[in-house]
Amino acid sequence: MTKLLSSLLIAFFFCTSAGSHLSAQPGGEPNNYLAASDSDPAALRIVETLRTKYEGYSTIQADFRLEIDIPGTEPETQSGTLARQGDKFHFKLGPQEGISDGEAIYFILHGSKEIQISNLPEEGETDGLLTPQSIFNFYDSGKFVIALQGEETQNGRLVQVLELKPLDRDNSDFTKMRMIVDKNKKEVVKVLAFGRDGSRFTFQLDNTKVNQSIPADRFAYNKDDYKGYYETDLRF
Repeated sequence: MTKLLSSLLIAFFFCTSAGSHLSAQPGGEPNNYLAASDSDPAALRIVETLRTKYEGYSTIQADFRLEIDIPGTEPETQSGTLARQGDKFHFKLGPQEGISDGEAIYFILHGSKEIQISNLPEEGETDGLLTPQSIFNFYDSGKFVIALQGEETQNGRLVQVLELKPLDRDNSDFTKMRMIVDKNKKEVVKVLAFGRDGSRFTFQLDNTKVNQSIPADRFAYNKDDYKGYYETDLRF
C-alpha cells in the first residue's frame, strides 16, 4: 500500500511525449486494440497540447488531494503539497515525504522512521507510476492505448475524459487510468487509477502555481534532518 501510494505521487513529476493512432467507439471503450498505434487521434491531439503546456512550466507548486477507495475499507482522502522543478521534486502526504535532488529519489516514511533511496526512472520507464505528467510517458512507452471517452460537465466546467488501458493487463498495477481535462483551460483536473483488486485512487490538484521561484533547499536531502531513521539504498 505504501509503495503504491508513493509510486502514484512520484510519477507526478516526470513528463515527455506522446504519439500515434487509435480506434474507439464514440463515448465507449476502445475496440479491438492490440498496440499503442491503435490509439485515438483526437485523444492524442489533446495529450500533445497538454504535454507542450506542462513542459513549458519551469516550476509547479500545488496543494493536492489523494482519494483512496479500497474494497472492504472506508474511503479516505489525504491532503498534501508538492513542488517540482525539472527532475527535482518534493512532496508531503501525511506521514510520507518524497524528495528528488535530480540524482536520486528519497522516500521518507516518518511513521516507521525509514528512508528508501532509489534511482530516477530511466526515460520512458514508468511501470505503475501515475501523474498528469508521466501519463504522457505511459502512452509513449508503447504499453498503453488511449481514447477520448467524451465530454461532460463537472462542477460547472466542461471537461474531456481520456482513458488509458494497458496492453499487458496481467502485468500492470492498474486495469485502466482516466485523465480528466478542463477543455477550455487545457489543464489536467484529476487523474484516476483503477487497481486490479477493485481499488481506485484519485489524484486531484488544487491551488496550482507555476513558474514561481522555489528555494533550492526545497529539493535537497540532508541526512542530518532524519537522525534515527534507517536507510535502505535500492540503487544499483
